[in-house]
Amino acid sequence: MLWQWQALTGGQRKGLFTALTVLVLGVVVAYFALRSVLPNLPLNAPLPDVALGPVLLVQAFFFTLMLSAAVRASLVTLFTRGDLDLLLQSPLPPRVVLASRALGVALSAALPAGLLVVPLTLALLVLGVWRGGLGLTVWWLSAALLASSAGLWLTLGLVRVLGVRGTRTAASVLGALFGAGLFLATQWANFSGGRGRGQGSNAVFEALSTFAPGQAGWPGREAWLWLPARAVWLEPLPLLILVALSLAVFAVSVLALTLQFTSGVQEMAAPEGRVRHPRTPAGRLRFASGSRATLLKEWRLIGRDPELLSRTLLQLVYLLPLLFSVTRGGGLRAAGGTGVVLLTASLTAALAHLTLNAEDAPDLLVSAPRSPAALRRDKWLAAVIPTTLIGLVALTVLALRGALGTSHTLFLLPLLLLGTGGTALMVLWQPLPVRRADAFKSNRRTPFINTVLTLLFQGGLSATAFAASSGAVWGLVTLAAALIALGVAYSMRRSDVR
Repeated sequence: MLWQWQALTGGQRKGLFTALTVLVLGVVVAYFALRSVLPNLPLNAPLPDVALGPVLLVQAFFFTLMLSAAVRASLVTLFTRGDLDLLLQSPLPPRVVLASRALGVALSAALPAGLLVVPLTLALLVLGVWRGGLGLTVWWLSAALLASSAGLWLTLGLVRVLGVRGTRTAASVLGALFGAGLFLATQWANFSGGRGRGQGSNAVFEALSTFAPGQAGWPGREAWLWLPARAVWLEPLPLLILVALSLAVFAVSVLALTLQFTSGVQEMAAPEGRVRHPRTPAGRLRFASGSRATLLKEWRLIGRDPELLSRTLLQLVYLLPLLFSVTRGGGLRAAGGTGVVLLTASLTAALAHLTLNAEDAPDLLVSAPRSPAALRRDKWLAAVIPTTLIGLVALTVLALRGALGTSHTLFLLPLLLLGTGGTALMVLWQPLPVRRADAFKSNRRTPFINTVLTLLFQGGLSATAFAASSGAVWGLVTLAAALIALGVAYSMRRSDVR
């Protein structure tokens, strides 16, 4: 547990304690400001039926975050660290080893939801809502045990189907989807076209108001469906059932995993988690040559990068509501092309940093039978081609839905190509060599001038796209500013020799 806490917090423990101290002081100030009103409010009354639905949905959202974190922690605990087989051969009982590892997974699962649950719990307790504060704490710990158990089993199933590398990628993608789930739920009216039928942005709230016991066909308050929501308000029987269920599931999972690991620990501790058989019979190897080999190599490495895939998926998720909303209402139509140009340029910057800067074996490239200029060109193309295709698909969707005029589309296409190609060139001209594993770490220092030039270039092109979509002449000024930023970056170009 101590090792897991150190791995989770790292050097950020001081910041966590500082944030907690500020939160406590803020809650105490709020208590003294509201203490004249609080005694008159029924803060500890039973939770009304109309609140059970929203509380249950919030609990489900928190649990999905915890489950995603549990899958990632289980993957590290069972396969990546590579010391489980050694521990199972130690004098410690295998059950103790796996139980401690499962508790570490539960701690990792509790952390994402804890960033919101712990402040809310402190606020409820200080303000005198003891039923909500204590019940939320017990539910949080019980949900962490359930997420840990489910994460262990889900990880084992994914590893057997996808392998360790595929499971790591799937866990990152699921985490991105869970993180964007709340945002997509708020945009449901745009997807369903509710605004056109007069429902508007209140469609989500109307659906929540009918998600309650005895309404719209939902079962009554005593049904099992509402048990977690009732337990969070410290109702005795639901709380007892939840705690007993979480402890039982956790204990059964540890016992079952102990039997499974002691019988086949060597197979499960293999680097890929399973024995891979060749799909084709042994024969003469075939290698791609020239630019095709470099492009395939870069794209395969991109597909194996969970961090980049999660970032890419989040950007695409935030692009979806824009594509739906710009077709409803003339005021937003000019923003369609703007969003496409900005998001594709931003995504190209991440891809170019990975293809051009994050190279773990530069010596092999130097000794390759290709010129450095050809390699740089191919790596530049590996970042530009995928994002350009995404932008073309988005612009095509907007054009087919009538969100872009045909005359404006002719201006947006060059801006899309300039945004993706120019952003990748700015990364090429200002190389920052880094290990691929450290490509997206927050402590990576980018020169301030690089950041300013990139923002000016992408912002200028986005403003130009907005002007082109709305037929404004001032877009020529922002286009000139973007080209000047690109020219300054070219004049400051440096060599990529390491």
